[in-house]
Amino acid sequence: MSRIFSQQLLVYFVLSLVLTACQGTSNRVNTSSISEKFLPKCSADIRAFRNRVGQEGVTNAGAPALSVYPLLHSNRFLHSLSHSAQSSIGVRQWTMLLAELAIKTRAQENKNLTSPWSSSSLEELAECSRVFASESQHEQNRIAILTAVQQSEFPAHYLNGRQVLGALALLRPFLKPRILALHVDERRWFAEEEFFARSNNYEIDTTPTSSSTARSVTEWMTTAYASNELALPLLQESQLDSLFTEHAPSLHIEHKEDNDRIGAAQWSDNQVGISSGKPTAYTLQSMTQFEGRKLLQLNYVFWFSARRPTALIDLYSGNVDGIIWRVTLDEDGQVLLYDSIHSCGCYHKYFIASESLIAKSQPASKEPANIFRLGASVTHNGLTLAITANEHYIVGVDSKSLRAQQESILYDIESYELLHNLESDGGSRSLFDGQGFINGSERLERFTLWPTGILSVGAMRQWGTHATGFIEEQHFDDANLLEKYFETAP
Repeated sequence: MSRIFSQQLLVYFVLSLVLTACQGTSNRVNTSSISEKFLPKCSADIRAFRNRVGQEGVTNAGAPALSVYPLLHSNRFLHSLSHSAQSSIGVRQWTMLLAELAIKTRAQENKNLTSPWSSSSLEELAECSRVFASESQHEQNRIAILTAVQQSEFPAHYLNGRQVLGALALLRPFLKPRILALHVDERRWFAEEEFFARSNNYEIDTTPTSSSTARSVTEWMTTAYASNELALPLLQESQLDSLFTEHAPSLHIEHKEDNDRIGAAQWSDNQVGISSGKPTAYTLQSMTQFEGRKLLQLNYVFWFSARRPTALIDLYSGNVDGIIWRVTLDEDGQVLLYDSIHSCGCYHKYFIASESLIAKSQPASKEPANIFRLGASVTHNGLTLAITANEHYIVGVDSKSLRAQQESILYDIESYELLHNLESDGGSRSLFDGQGFINGSERLERFTLWPTGILSVGAMRQWGTHATGFIEEQHFDDANLLEKYFETAP
């Protein structure tokens, strides 16, 4: 980072402590504005539940409850999707998606309470959400909720007070050259043929799954899009499982120490650990909007135990490290784009995988993007990601067939949702705290980059909380992110 940030380290440290204290209660759910006329018999119960969850710090930061009606939960895609719900059927389907997200999120949060609510109490809340989302007498109330969401902004993971106090506007001219210089380094790494003296190769364990054909995937997608008014690719769970298996990348990881092995997340002695004895990819689906189309995305999250320090003062080292690899599919189920970040939200890279997609000559964002184009031989034969030791940078994307003769370690696929309820001292505990962070994964760079407004820069964080922009506010799960940088080829 620029020398100016190192010189201001002590000042930023003191100021960040003050600002953190000021922001300490910013994530509390605002239930004071709940509309008592919408299912009033449920209002007291949901208020009590949300208060308990907030007091014990087990809030799921990636899927917050609506402040105006906490029987429903949302995320960035569903918030953006509110503008696509035009008909009464569309509004009902949109509300049902929020209700289903709320039911799932409450169940996860409830398991992490010191004294969880009974199954019957939780089911009563679930029924309240379903009734509101589905029954005809609540149609006007659903429209009122939809309008309120359309007129609001989804919570950003930036603290504007820090940006003002840290004079971010004045620092942007210093930040941008550093970002562009990193992009130059990344492109050089990709241009060079990597050579790892020692390495491990990982491949997905495909034993329990069945393969799918391109024709069957196209039929799945066609049926899924036609099944709902909102034109969403709502696939069946078995179909998603097949796609996650089909598109799972192989990994070619340079090996210097044990922290270069991927593993499964766990709690042990009140500490987060990554067990390399069980190589695992945690998967979740997401969606994005691109030129009016709603596209399915497959996300793979890989965890490492640490990024070790390489100097006396290393701004980027710390416990736990991670990579997210994302696959965006078109309406036929073919790969349109890959992109990746580290689980701190850093090092965002895009990889165009289709001739139908090009990068815009004039991006609609001030945040620089590092964009690569993959050859047909790579995308058609499966992918292997070349990853460096310790820093865990992706420095190559090759055809899987290039390393087919090398012995591989098999990794399993698990649902990302398991991370919200890991076993801990005989109970349940989320990998993430109430703000979406992995406690103990903090990096020193949080002090040098606090003027960006990103809380705890460098820390590993939960899906839905990845702030990725330093020049412009941006999140990895922004519903219209791809439209800022890409367009359909003429």
